[in-house]
Amino acid sequence: MKPKARAFTLVELLVVIAVLGILAALLLPALSLVKRKAGQSMCLNNQKQLGMGVLMYLDEHNATFPGWASQHAGFNPSDWIYWRTNLTYPQVEKSPIATTLANVTRKLFRCPLDLDDTQRLQEASSDPDSGPYLYSYSMTSYNLDGELNPGMTTICKGNRFYPFRQPSIQTPASKIMLAEEVASAWQDNPTRAKVINDGRWSPAENDPLTARHEGKAVVSFADGHAQAVPWEFGSDTNNSAPLR
Repeated sequence: MKPKARAFTLVELLVVIAVLGILAALLLPALSLVKRKAGQSMCLNNQKQLGMGVLMYLDEHNATFPGWASQHAGFNPSDWIYWRTNLTYPQVEKSPIATTLANVTRKLFRCPLDLDDTQRLQEASSDPDSGPYLYSYSMTSYNLDGELNPGMTTICKGNRFYPFRQPSIQTPASKIMLAEEVASAWQDNPTRAKVINDGRWSPAENDPLTARHEGKAVVSFADGHAQAVPWEFGSDTNNSAPLR
């Protein structure tokens, strides 16, 4: 005669559930950290590829940078990124620096941890032709100083172009070329600044870097290398002003 199988008591079941809860509480932060690190690695890879795309573009265009992709200047074929989502503008995969690379998708222009479009949609340009900027990265671009273009992008004002050339950059290995900007009101926004709204990064105009990666942002420099830097790094214009 087989002995009867012993069933768990209610107390034993509660103990098992409690142990599983403790294990989950211990494991979830570790899993979350792994996920964030993986996202940062993918973001770093994005920036490396985009930086390479810019350098290849420069090789093909007499060392002259592409356009600034400013929301205030309207669409221009020379813009480094085709970001506008309304009407019949070219898709982002057709951007000038993207066509120098192979198998580009729109994911290349967005950090995998950049998950919230709420603020971007709320603060989208009033220009009905443009729509929101749905990407994570922007290119360093200072305003004109009279007739001087301080860089890094070529600036289009009406029918006039103010080109900026690569040899003008002082210490390119220390100058941010592509920045990762803030994209939400709270999660990655250390100064509560306005969220990214076009392809132009101007740190002199209160455009902070994101703090998305444990207080850091991923950027690429004018020599093509990419790395994660503290968000405060972008607040010092000596780290981005090309002519200094």
